[in-house]
Amino acid sequence: MAESVAPVPEAHAASGHGAEADADPMEHASDYALFGVDAKSRSVSWGTTAGYGPMKVGPFKLEFTRHMLDLTVVAVLLGAVLVAVARRVLHDAHTDRAPHGRLANGVEAALCFVRDEIVAPVGGVHLAPYAPLFVTYFLFILLANLTGMVPVLSKGPTANLAVTGALAITVVALVFGVGMVKQGPVRFFINLVPSGMPRWLWPMMFILEVFGLLVRCAVLGVRLFANMLAGHLILPSTLGLAVFKPGATGMAVLGLVLGVPIALGVSLLEVLVCLIQAYVFTMLAVIFTSAAVHPEH
Repeated sequence: MAESVAPVPEAHAASGHGAEADADPMEHASDYALFGVDAKSRSVSWGTTAGYGPMKVGPFKLEFTRHMLDLTVVAVLLGAVLVAVARRVLHDAHTDRAPHGRLANGVEAALCFVRDEIVAPVGGVHLAPYAPLFVTYFLFILLANLTGMVPVLSKGPTANLAVTGALAITVVALVFGVGMVKQGPVRFFINLVPSGMPRWLWPMMFILEVFGLLVRCAVLGVRLFANMLAGHLILPSTLGLAVFKPGATGMAVLGLVLGVPIALGVSLLEVLVCLIQAYVFTMLAVIFTSAAVHPEH
């Protein structure tokens, strides 16, 4: 019966169906250009245009990618929700009424969780003014992680090392900025090296401490990227067990029976991972910033 099967068109096979198709686990998390400035024509072109090559300014490409679009949607959605909740809370406060509604209660729960369970126990009163920033870290990363689980609608921007690396760079700027504001620019760098260090070891220890601080912040981005990418790779690989191929119906049915329940379980686990990674990133950002505020640490 296998010889009587009609050949599968090349375009159809490339989409993941057919005897020669191989599912690409990276397809869901892959980034691509939507539009940009073409290097040859010096004009704005769609990324799908034949011969398109983006103009570069140093290492940066002048183009707008799918992950940029996803991040924009997340930022706009989060901003709209927070502004709407804030207006409602202010209106209720002016009418001497407690905030109400599921959305307001949900946002309040997230705010109180980050403030009372992350910022206050670690940073104390020194980091209390920066609590809104850490709340923004938590909610933005959580929403970006969760939207990345929606197929087609999102490509999982936190599975892009450039995105998570940019978040890590903001933590570096926060650590150095808050540390120099609280301790003073000169004393901040002096206090990086433990007191009592011999003078001949001081330059080497200073370099190691600065490098270590940069590495710790960089690990924030790598950890978030690796965990989110792993989820995007596991799901299509598990569902790939159920790909039907000519002459392998029995194996395909077995793959369907095993793959779908496993993929469902992995999806539920990934929801938990999305929450944990947002928590871990925010917690470590608070710890690193708190250490910069307290020189004894």
